[in-house]
Amino acid sequence: KQWYQRRVRGIGMGIVMIGLAMVGLSSVLASGSSGSGDVTHGQMVLGIVLILLAQLVSASQMVIEEIFIKKHNVPPVQVVGMEGCFGVLFMSLLVLPICYFAPSTGPMKSLHDDAIDALAQMYNRWPIMIFGLMYLLSIAFYNFFGLSVTKSLTAVHRTLIDACRTILVWAIDLFIHYAITTDYGEKFDMTYGFLQLGGFVMLLLGTLLYNEIIYIACIASPRPPAGSGYTEISADFEGSQLPLDGSLRIG
Repeated sequence: KQWYQRRVRGIGMGIVMIGLAMVGLSSVLASGSSGSGDVTHGQMVLGIVLILLAQLVSASQMVIEEIFIKKHNVPPVQVVGMEGCFGVLFMSLLVLPICYFAPSTGPMKSLHDDAIDALAQMYNRWPIMIFGLMYLLSIAFYNFFGLSVTKSLTAVHRTLIDACRTILVWAIDLFIHYAITTDYGEKFDMTYGFLQLGGFVMLLLGTLLYNEIIYIACIASPRPPAGSGYTEISADFEGSQLPLDGSLRIG
């Protein structure tokens, strides 16, 4: 079975990468056609580099999480709690002070992020407090479920499933704009929207292939390699392959 898994997972991951590239390209083309001339090429390159570095850090985090969960048998809840504690310390002692005291060229001229004013707004406006708590709970459950997927499967499965969140967000934005109110949500771009839609379809197809939820017969080899654990059946199930463990996969 491993020869089939390697083949279909490689193809699935390639399809996911193509889908992500199509979605990203549609966003870049749409933003370029909107006439935002305030961003220079140097700033665009810097933004891309920072995004790549952020993805590298995120990938390293998922690999380290998988090592803790599978090699050291740390429960997912404990990993989430440890990350939360370190995150609070890192943000409180380093990030927020830098954002507060660093000089800014924006309208306020002095603050990048006023954490004290944010806390005051949360104290005086209960809707902000409620939405803040809801956000904390959603992030906590998101991290727990993601680590549970990593424990049951692998970090690669979690990453591919996580990439499909964009499809749900885009669909909800379109629904809000066309079904509820045009003041919110996202309008379908008739110029590059179909490119984005095709990217999402590729993204979903690649994820389903990698997780072996769907099976495409033309991907599998018509004859299994020697020593793969499969034997062919040619009597009633022509072209099908039967693993030695008794399970049947019709091709």
